Amino acid sequence: MSELVDWSIARRVARIAAGDGDDRPPASALRRAAEDSTRVVCSYTGLEPTEPVPEAEWVSRREWAAINLDSLRDSVEPLAGSLGLDGSLPGPLSGTVGGALGVVAGAQLGALVGYASRRVLGQYEFPVLGPRRAPRLLFVHPNVDEARGSLGGEAETVLRWIALHEVTHAVHLGSAPWLREHLRELASALLEGSRLGVGPGELADATKRVFTSDPRRTVASLWESDPVTLLTPPSSRPLLEDTQATMASIEGYAEHVMDAAAPRLGEEIGELRFAMERRREDRPPLARVLSWLLGMELKLRQYRDGKRFCDGVVELGGIEALNRAWDGPEALPALPELADPGAWLERCASRIA
Repeated sequence: MSELVDWSIARRVARIAAGDGDDRPPASALRRAAEDSTRVVCSYTGLEPTEPVPEAEWVSRREWAAINLDSLRDSVEPLAGSLGLDGSLPGPLSGTVGGALGVVAGAQLGALVGYASRRVLGQYEFPVLGPRRAPRLLFVHPNVDEARGSLGGEAETVLRWIALHEVTHAVHLGSAPWLREHLRELASALLEGSRLGVGPGELADATKRVFTSDPRRTVASLWESDPVTLLTPPSSRPLLEDTQATMASIEGYAEHVMDAAAPRLGEEIGELRFAMERRREDRPPLARVLSWLLGMELKLRQYRDGKRFCDGVVELGGIEALNRAWDGPEALPALPELADPGAWLERCASRIA
């Protein structure tokens, strides 16, 4: 069977696009920042991880790209059959077409991941698909060094602020490990049921949904969506919405906890929020296009929508009320409830009663 992506090409292109070596600073300051963050996150949230928070580790851009390409390979390769690269094309045409597509896809994916490696500061990394393995707590040292300058804070302050976000994910998902399994189930169901390898009819339907006679509406629709959403058939939209709502809840929880817990690490850490928001929004047009292709624009919306939901729930019922969302899959907010925290609280109260 031909591979959907030529992963050797992807790795080579990603290394070139990442463009840095393997030098790294000592890990002692990073690990202190992670340990301090773990303490304040547990204190504010009341969460108790059932597994150790992974040890914080520095990685280079190239290492980050390689780790994420490995995860992508586990996620993407199951799509090969639905895209017609399973040997179903006649004779030698299958290998020729599949190989050519694999090289192109490998070069494109490698370039995109290499670009992303130059932006990411930290990551609580675990496989959503493929073989299970222990999560890792990664920090990309060249990007953290650059952020220290752009965010305008002291080196130790910026490091603690960055560590706080990723450690919040580690404490959160370590306290509700069912969440990782739930994400795996959602991702598996999307791959099995959505058949993103759409045919001409599905592509035509997707085009009609997006492109209208009003160019302004067309552009707005494109920016408000992402490639996966645009190509997902209507039958799989409910599952996609459940996935997006779950991700928004997780990202929003981290954003809320950061704001609430940051002053416990020092008042100056809370002031970095505004600088980070400027960093997220201050991107040239090409960077925005690449971010859209990578799904980063969707992630930014998840930050905003999820944080508004979490802030609203805590304002109405406190952090204890928000923590009910992690009781199990049935407690997670649905996509419409993200805009109505009160409705979610009422549903949770009736479920408990």
